[in-house]
Amino acid sequence: MATTSPALVAAPTARRPRRVVALAVGAAAALVAAAGCASAAGAEGNEPTAVMTYEGAQTSFGKPFKYGNGLFLQIKEPVAFTPTSQAEGVDEVEGQPVRIRITVTNGTRGQYTAHTFSATVESGGVPATQIIDPGSQIDLTGPSTELGPANVVTFDLAYVVADPRDITMTVVPALGGYDPLVLTTR
Repeated sequence: MATTSPALVAAPTARRPRRVVALAVGAAAALVAAAGCASAAGAEGNEPTAVMTYEGAQTSFGKPFKYGNGLFLQIKEPVAFTPTSQAEGVDEVEGQPVRIRITVTNGTRGQYTAHTFSATVESGGVPATQIIDPGSQIDLTGPSTELGPANVVTFDLAYVVADPRDITMTVVPALGGYDPLVLTTR
């Protein structure tokens, strides 16, 4: 009958946990390294990674504007607007409702999401009130549409303004990476 010494039986068991520990430590190190590469720190780990921001401008309504990455905006002159009975944001304030038509052409190499478009409006030196009007298909921002390169979307925004001849609109086409574009009627 063959006998095995306790050292021979225990040795493989003792090695196995070391291998498992070594694999676990190696996997953890790989995860930490991958997380470090995905952080805001640069490759050296000392400096934050710069985020590209495309320069905006100040211009007039009706003049097309192209950001440095190819995103193209055409924002037409505000026009008088008659809200439907479904409109919100009209009855509570005094002023004149206007509609502003926005066309975005994705001249970039990536996707553009139109509902990340944001805008604020001032008129006569006071903030305008934005109108939501489902009956006119007017919402707070652009539609939930993914635009591939060379695709176009057109949508309307509406506001109650104090003076339709004195409107300043500040737009940012996406959540990050774009300086504001400021448009005026003056």
